[in-house]
Amino acid sequence: MVGYCKVCLRSLEVAQYSVDGKLKSCPNCSTSNGEEHIFYHCDDFGYTDHRITKNNPDGIQSWCPPCRGKGSSTRNGIKCSTINIK
Repeated sequence: MVGYCKVCLRSLEVAQYSVDGKLKSCPNCSTSNGEEHIFYHCDDFGYTDHRITKNNPDGIQSWCPPCRGKGSSTRNGIKCSTINIK
């Protein structure tokens, strides 16, 4: 079942970006939260040539490193209610 952000009313399963493009939501963290998108700095996600597409020209990873099984899972994300999104 798809959940929706109580702030922006968009699917929690779809990554969102801040207006300035510096923050990106992690769909897995957002779905786990169940109420709001959870954002991290884009550089925190990492990049790979394997993810480069027309819609993702930088090749940014979809999920944050902890959700991909890499790194600490004790991170504090930034909630959708505290930022402006595109």
